[in-house]
Amino acid sequence: GGRRAPEPTPEAQAAALTESMGMEELRKTLISILESLYEDRIKPLATYVKGRLKERSMPESLVKCFVELYSKHPDLFIVQKPPASPLPSEEAPKTQDEATILFVKEKEPEWFKGWIDIDASDDPYDEAIWEEFAKFLDGEHTFAGGRYGMARELTQRKLAFLEPLSLGEVCHMVQLAIQHRKLIVYHRKMLKPIQSVLGQASPSNANGASADGESVQDMDDLCAVLFQLLARHPQGIRLCRMKQMIKHELNRKLSEMAFQCTKLIELFGREPLSATFILDTENDGKSIYVRLGDPETFSDHVKGLYAKAGSAEQQPSQATPPSS
Repeated sequence: GGRRAPEPTPEAQAAALTESMGMEELRKTLISILESLYEDRIKPLATYVKGRLKERSMPESLVKCFVELYSKHPDLFIVQKPPASPLPSEEAPKTQDEATILFVKEKEPEWFKGWIDIDASDDPYDEAIWEEFAKFLDGEHTFAGGRYGMARELTQRKLAFLEPLSLGEVCHMVQLAIQHRKLIVYHRKMLKPIQSVLGQASPSNANGASADGESVQDMDDLCAVLFQLLARHPQGIRLCRMKQMIKHELNRKLSEMAFQCTKLIELFGREPLSATFILDTENDGKSIYVRLGDPETFSDHVKGLYAKAGSAEQQPSQATPPSS
């Protein structure tokens, strides 16, 4: 009979913990954890509360049943369970099934300044802070743990220019630096300054030729490359395969980083690409295809590139003739 004892229910775990820690000590701990998130102005979604418990090296048993524990003290805390999602569970966003843990109104700290919306696109931070941040990022830095991990490391470094900001505000700045200011990018699951990544992405010799073929230099060059590729695949090319196809069929190398973009799809939101190519979704939005727009509507400049790419594609054996 080598059967393992069943895992105790959250209720049983909570009761055992209350027993071992003592009610007063437990309530103090729960208050202190939640207060720290109020201080950081980070809305206490269950994930963040759990993260904070782990950061403080709380016992594993507490980490396992913390939501249950918080809901046992309604005189102090409100545990808001989210409304059931209309989406099937695999499509529902991860935070969908998360509780939010708050102080009851009477217990909310007087000094609390409100939550920071980390995903908001408005940028209330002083330009001087951004300048200092950009200066700081001008070097070899690598941050693990996503935007929260990076923000936490930045605050731990006690950087003078971030001193007046809460951790929530630094998280928000990191998000803006990724999304809008393009100062940092995700690279191999780590956050890094875009300059250091571009440095690695740029070819070693001056004319842009590398072992992977010549790098795509600018928007005109990219238009020409896409025209050539679409001449061979008039039915369209899948966005997720586009870089491989450019490499294997044309011996060219495309790096969206070189265009200060973090995702390939962002390139197609820019001119002249957005007026020249069409993005279609197929297969319930799972696949995105790049197709040629109507050449009649191209700008004169792009029409010239289109004609040139057409002639290059018809005589692949010769080098492209120099433009007169």
